[in-house]
Formats: sequence, structure tokens, C-alpha cells
Amino acid sequence: MDWYYSQMRETHAVLAWCVVVLFAIRGLASQLGASWSQDVRLGVLAFGAAVLLTITGLSLWVLIHHSPLRDSWLAAKLLALAACLACAYWARSSSEFRALGYIGAVVLLAYVLGVSVTREPLLGL
Repeated sequence: MDWYYSQMRETHAVLAWCVVVLFAIRGLASQLGASWSQDVRLGVLAFGAAVLLTITGLSLWVLIHHSPLRDSWLAAKLLALAACLACAYWARSSSEFRALGYIGAVVLLAYVLGVSVTREPLLGL
């Protein structure tokens, strides 16, 4: 089980960084009005990476028996992830305030990554 867990954890970490980089580049390009940021192929790549990230995350969740009801860091991470998705959706809109949505999503994504590393809802502060 240790080997499976370590491989799944590494895969999850690599996928998380791929999703972060894709989000940052695509979001920034969208904010600057680059037409390639709306390319369907890029959207499929980002969606596929997010789906694989979700699958590996759920697999880890089952393997190590975490619960958001018991583990406050996991609850904070899941809530921040939901808020990040809402901000990312807002950032993709045609609203004049979409830059605020993008900044909010980036900040929340940084928080999710911080909580993932520290396993503390207050990031060890």
C-alpha cells in the first residue's frame, strides 16, 4: 500500500501543478484578450487534467481515510476549491469586473495549495 500511496500522491501533485500552470496561463491570456485562450483544445486539456486530479484526490482520500468532518484542513481545502471554481467561472465571463474574479481565483488556488502542503486551515500561522 505504501508504494501505491506514494505513486498516487506524486501523480496528484504533478497534476495539481499542471492544473495551476494551465489555469494561470490561460486565465492571464484571457484577461489580456488573447484569442487562443478560448481554444477548445486547450479547454479539453485543462478539463482532462482537472478530472484526473479529482480522481487521484478522491483515491488518496479513500486510501488514507480522511474526512472533511474530522479533518478541518480538508474541509477548508474543499470549501476554498469550490470558491476558487466560482471565481474562475466569474473570471471567464464578459463582466467588466472579471479581473477581480481571476485575482480571487488565483488567491484561493494559492490557499488550496498551501493547505495541501501544511495540512493546516490557517496555513500554520
